[in-house]
Amino acid sequence: MAQDSALPLLPVSPSYFGWRDQQIAAYHAGAGRPVLLIHSINAAASVFEMREPFQRLSQQFAVHAFDLLGYGNSSRPPWRYRAAIYIDLITAMLERIGEPTALIASSLGAAYAVMAAARRPQLVSRLALICPTGIGQLDRGPGIAAYTVYQLLRSPFGRLLYELLTTRASVRLFLASQAYADPANITPERLEGFYQTCRRPGAYYAPICFLSGLLNCNIAATFAALPHPTLVVWGSEAKTSPLQLASNFVRARVTTKIVTIDRASLLVQDEQPEAFVAQVGPFLAAP
Repeated sequence: MAQDSALPLLPVSPSYFGWRDQQIAAYHAGAGRPVLLIHSINAAASVFEMREPFQRLSQQFAVHAFDLLGYGNSSRPPWRYRAAIYIDLITAMLERIGEPTALIASSLGAAYAVMAAARRPQLVSRLALICPTGIGQLDRGPGIAAYTVYQLLRSPFGRLLYELLTTRASVRLFLASQAYADPANITPERLEGFYQTCRRPGAYYAPICFLSGLLNCNIAATFAALPHPTLVVWGSEAKTSPLQLASNFVRARVTTKIVTIDRASLLVQDEQPEAFVAQVGPFLAAP
């Protein structure tokens, strides 16, 4: 994708690097200890959801972010995506940074971050996970039913369904029902940012893999053995991934610290950015 056609998802323009014959959009700002932001997985996902921590944390840290393959300004090949692809991509991004990096990751992206941290523990310093999945939710590996649903969604019917799910009205409904606790926080600028990314050519291929269950990832055993300091941040009003799921992570690893942020749903970092940075900033700066 040419840089002059890139979506304005963050306040800096993306640079691109090649990975498996595809182009990955990467972003960087600030100086200091490295931090890598990893966005969630859904039809409207991209680094756009990380713009608040990107701007705020870059005042103190060297903040890196990137669009996962199939999303944002990265290439969107017509692949049958699997969790392993994203774990490999996060690992490649850590290797590009080349020094111990703090990971801030959201939802299913947090599950992939955990797996990448276990694969390259020396390249990860700590993890801040936002409403993570992988233990008790989206943790069943894909079976025959998932592949059947995937084939259905790859059909003309699936394309029509995707078009209906990604109208402006549908995107607003998704944000109001799942992403934000207060619908008043869905400003026209926010709505347009989420809408535009799910309307790019090829935007359909990765989300249908998510909807069919092909991107599920079980991290229970890996998370339990993870050596890194870990902070789990949860929105008090999250519905899709309700707060009670946080107990799964504490049971898996008792050293896990849980922080709840009021008046926030899944996109805690965007809906309550001051409260989010107030919790995550000191955690990242700790020795």
